[in-house]
Amino acid sequence: MTLVQTHHGISCSDINATKRVLRVLGFTAFQPGAPEPLIYRNTEEDYIGQVTSAVLGDEYHTHYVENPTTRHQVDLIEIMPEAMTPRSWDGIAQGDLVIGFPVDDPMDMYRAMQAADPDWANSEPVDEPHENGIRFTWRDGQVSILTRNTEPFAILHYSAQDWPKARAFYEEVLQVSVQPLEGRESGCDRYALTGIKGRMDVEVRATTPRPDFRAWGKHYPAANHFRLIERDVPHIDAKIAAQHALGYLIPPQDGFAFIHGPTSETIEIFDKSFGMANAAAE
Repeated sequence: MTLVQTHHGISCSDINATKRVLRVLGFTAFQPGAPEPLIYRNTEEDYIGQVTSAVLGDEYHTHYVENPTTRHQVDLIEIMPEAMTPRSWDGIAQGDLVIGFPVDDPMDMYRAMQAADPDWANSEPVDEPHENGIRFTWRDGQVSILTRNTEPFAILHYSAQDWPKARAFYEEVLQVSVQPLEGRESGCDRYALTGIKGRMDVEVRATTPRPDFRAWGKHYPAANHFRLIERDVPHIDAKIAAQHALGYLIPPQDGFAFIHGPTSETIEIFDKSFGMANAAAE
């Protein structure tokens, strides 16, 4: 697998059950060198486990899988029950992703996902005409769209109260352009993060629930993270050092970092040098 922009993370209660569902969606390739989930522990010899333990607990498991056809990756983080916090809301909260999966027949795939996970009842699907598909909630409260379109994507959600702060973070710290899009419903403002080699839309509503973003990190079922590639990591590091509302889940190392943003965004960032290395390799 190579470094791709369309890499979306889901916190889950059962990594193997979630992988069974993703397998029917075509996610048959797995993290190179890791046929089984990786285990991170809060021990001296496990740097990642140490620096992330305050958020993800003293032990957690990860595994990412890829659809070889669409080049879409889903990164799963299995948080142990003692470190998991409950979802105290229904539906989509600030920082959550609605992930779009391209499929040939959305209803057939919906039924296949349910059959692969008989212990979890999906919500009833609703039509999503603007995305040429259906939307529903599946395991752990993850909301997704099965689309007949060919491009994987994600829609990131914000409350109207916090969006100005988040937008400044994208534009000034991460140097990602934010462009308004035509609205599709009353009370929803829409934007696109552009120039990132993948589709990431933003929907902003006054009614979007606001988890306590003073809490460090996201560790509730179906909490999401995502990736931004070809960033200027030294620039980002300097900006973060000057803003006390920002920080790292994993500090910068070898051109990679895992950011904690001003409203609890958790974002993998990779320096521009990674993109150039990939281009040379291909």
